[in-house]
Amino acid sequence: MQKYKGLTSLSSDLNRLLYSSANNYDVNIQVGEGSNSENFKAHSIILQIRSTYFNSALSSNWAKKEGNIFIFKKPNVKPDVFRFILKFIYTGIVDFDDVKEHLGELLIAADEINLNELFDYIQKYIEEFVLELSNKNIILIYNALNIVSNNQMMCNIIKNIISKNALNFFNDYDDSNLFLELSNESLISLIQNDNFKMKEIEIWNNLIKWAIAKNPTISSHTSTWKSKEFGIIRNAIQQFIPHIRFFQMSSDDYYDKVEPLSALLPEKLEKDINFKFQEYQNQEFLKYDEISYHSLKNLKYNFNLILRESRDSFCAKSFREKCYNKGATIIIIKLKGKDRIIGGYNPFNWSGSDKHLYAVNSFIFSFKSILDSSSTILSRIKNS
Repeated sequence: MQKYKGLTSLSSDLNRLLYSSANNYDVNIQVGEGSNSENFKAHSIILQIRSTYFNSALSSNWAKKEGNIFIFKKPNVKPDVFRFILKFIYTGIVDFDDVKEHLGELLIAADEINLNELFDYIQKYIEEFVLELSNKNIILIYNALNIVSNNQMMCNIIKNIISKNALNFFNDYDDSNLFLELSNESLISLIQNDNFKMKEIEIWNNLIKWAIAKNPTISSHTSTWKSKEFGIIRNAIQQFIPHIRFFQMSSDDYYDKVEPLSALLPEKLEKDINFKFQEYQNQEFLKYDEISYHSLKNLKYNFNLILRESRDSFCAKSFREKCYNKGATIIIIKLKGKDRIIGGYNPFNWSGSDKHLYAVNSFIFSFKSILDSSSTILSRIKNS
């Protein structure tokens, strides 16, 4: 016996039923919130057959009734997204042309409502047309995939697109700031990715912008922050800190961009970073073949005054208390009654030990005026 499948006409009839249900519906679904909300009329029998989510929701205490009408609320779904989903439930038809910019939201809604078939359709569409999607759409899709999808291949495709074109997503020259839309999970997965095409200092700068955007009460002028603001931002970024390679930053970048916000870092990490850069700076400071000049407002090195004769006296006791075990030091002395300054650099700790230490990078100096290089005498250790 020949069988005929009238799926097309059945789909058409159910679609007509959906849009002509003013008098015979038994479910009123309130979707969205505020000005972006809409009521949808539907039939419980169709919803329950097509979705295990609705089958449970309409046969439990989730939905309340007014007379014979189920009243159901979905405030976390936008009307445009739910309209697409409801049409699929009734007809099985998917047409993504009108919902391209909502693909991420569709993924989340389809997963929540247990529409596995639709969920798979959406993922296949994204995989096929991903290169045609807008950058903003890619960001929102990536957020959704990190929440609901176990499709690791799809996640990796999107992650690699963002990672290899990071500047298209992490920039503010066009005021788009797309990366501000990234969820915690999405941003941390990008930072962890070895193929993420962004310098560590840029990652830090963008992380601070992202954290401020997530906490709109915080001023973008970090110089005005008090302990309260530092505490809020510290909590927002603490899970990202272990994945930033601070030691790959230049010392200039670190002291210019990170150090002023060092209160955001764990204390031990800050100490380790400072030790590393101070050690590096000591080596750089002593290069024989490089002389560079810096404005007093933009010094390359950190100098801490630990002893001053007019303040602390220059007796042996004061020197021991102030200078012992402080690490590398520079001594500068203005000779009384003479127009000359002398001093020297000691790369080791000062101590009371009689032990002799071997150094190749210590030096002594003498000069009359910093403006007259001809008066300068610099004596280094002679290589043997």
